[in-house]
Amino acid sequence: MIAPAPKPRPAAAQRREAILLVAQEVFLEHGFEGASMSQVAARLGGSKGTLYSYFDSKEALFEALVADSCARNADAMFAVADDADIEARLLGFARGYIRLVNSDWAIRMFQAVAAEARRRPEIGRLFFDAGPGNALARLAAWIAAAAAAGEIAVTDPQASAEDFASLCRGSLHLKRMLALAPEPDAARIDSLANHAVTQFLHLHAAGHH
Repeated sequence: MIAPAPKPRPAAAQRREAILLVAQEVFLEHGFEGASMSQVAARLGGSKGTLYSYFDSKEALFEALVADSCARNADAMFAVADDADIEARLLGFARGYIRLVNSDWAIRMFQAVAAEARRRPEIGRLFFDAGPGNALARLAAWIAAAAAAGEIAVTDPQASAEDFASLCRGSLHLKRMLALAPEPDAARIDSLANHAVTQFLHLHAAGHH
């Protein structure tokens, strides 16, 4: 029997994805303040009216771009089996997180947001809530569950999640922000992830608190 062909994605969903891809290029090239809906529409080859039928403002477009990008990246960081122990979960998160925050895309996006956040704090808040804030909340939930199961000793899951993210970033992220280091390869990512997990589990070994 011939397997049925996969259902095509709705045209609206494909169009929305195309808009976000173009919007990302425009925002990264011009920054939030310098980017415009007209630029996005022109690059798409359509009218502003069509663009506004999907996103009613530049802010809404940027918010969707951040949320969509962060959701896709979070899927990779949290794609660990439900029955995995906390070490496996932390290692999976660390690899995805280190790869993401040190990627050229993330560095450029962070710099674009930071450049506008002083004048428009809501842009910084939007980026943090959709990206790092959401990831830290999900990580804290993992840590809280592991503590409840007796795998680790933790008194403040949110603070511990922030500590673990800091261990993952190390000094490499700052060097990347200052263009002093290239994107890490898989071996470097594994080394950094293993170090972060080892340090975190040593600090929070059951019986330490």
